[in-house]
Amino acid sequence: MSINNSYQVDLSELEGRKLTCIEGCGLCCLCQPELLEQEVPYFRKNYPNRIVAKRQPHKHFALSMKKKVGSCSFLNDRRCDVYSVRPHFCRQFPFHIHVGTRVQVELDLSCRGVWLDKGEDCVTLGTQLVAENDRAIKQVFAQSGDVYRQYYRNCMDMECDCRPQELRDEMAPRLGMFNDLNFIAALLEASAEEEELDLQTLKVPEMDARKLKELEDAAIEAARDSLGTADPFDAPIYCAEDNAWNIFRFEDESIERYVLTDEGDLDHISSIEPEAIKLQAPVDSGKNIMESYMALLNRRDSLLGNAFHLMDEYAYEDYMSNIYYGVMATSALDVLWRASLLSNVYGNRLDGKGIREGIIYYDMDRLDAPTIGSFI
Repeated sequence: MSINNSYQVDLSELEGRKLTCIEGCGLCCLCQPELLEQEVPYFRKNYPNRIVAKRQPHKHFALSMKKKVGSCSFLNDRRCDVYSVRPHFCRQFPFHIHVGTRVQVELDLSCRGVWLDKGEDCVTLGTQLVAENDRAIKQVFAQSGDVYRQYYRNCMDMECDCRPQELRDEMAPRLGMFNDLNFIAALLEASAEEEELDLQTLKVPEMDARKLKELEDAAIEAARDSLGTADPFDAPIYCAEDNAWNIFRFEDESIERYVLTDEGDLDHISSIEPEAIKLQAPVDSGKNIMESYMALLNRRDSLLGNAFHLMDEYAYEDYMSNIYYGVMATSALDVLWRASLLSNVYGNRLDGKGIREGIIYYDMDRLDAPTIGSFI
């Protein structure tokens, strides 16, 4: 943790990580890049037909996408035609600057280039990124302080017990338990009860076949929310080891697998019955990777902000412990279900590689979840 004159900076998520760009990946080019105000004149002058006006989530200009839904129109043969002048948000990926009560630089683990342990040091890159965005950070930081103060006032007015650091501390020694489906099931069930969830008294019984089926059904229903988008191009994308852009989407009672082409079309590959996805637990080195990922989530301010957002959405009528631990359990279940889906398709076990692939498929969506605080 470092401190400048205006705000604290947490780079701990970047420690021990390196970043390299993988030839032919293009995952970052599937997100429509917003243009900063100072970037608009250049693209308006040189590429007037490649910028579009957007109204959501606020009025801004962005670069056009192939057929409006594919990759960036400047991506050809999986290489950027304007790489030297690419927009700020393209340069920033896979780093996300979350501004809340402090500034925390988070790393998008859906980027395969952060898993290879080669390339540039992420702490160095993150430090440079914060310095380059100092002015914007200061502006947003002043506003975010008001948001958090209002949130805590609301908690006090509703007599809610909001003690986020204590919740994180209580979770920390139990992170390895997310390798156990019994623990995830017990935590999910307890988080939905009216009583306040206390990890120290949480009972974790062995699941029978019926309970396991209930957990699998819960995982499928959660997956329907994220993979059941009305527009298939809004569904999460899994960039596979061969750099294919895979889309798995719930359509009626089946999961349809597509590949997004470089031209912006969808090629249908196969259909999968949801019941064929057998929820698995991590094995071998997968346990260490899963525990490390859950530890990372337990430190992420954007995940805590997501719990705060849900607290506000629920009108402060639930316990903060129930919401926070519920978010952690839901995240673990989503990772394991997606890893199990990929296991069905590619034949992986949920060892180190299998869990890594589940995280790669999931983490971009985790970072997209609504949160109190702002990403810049």
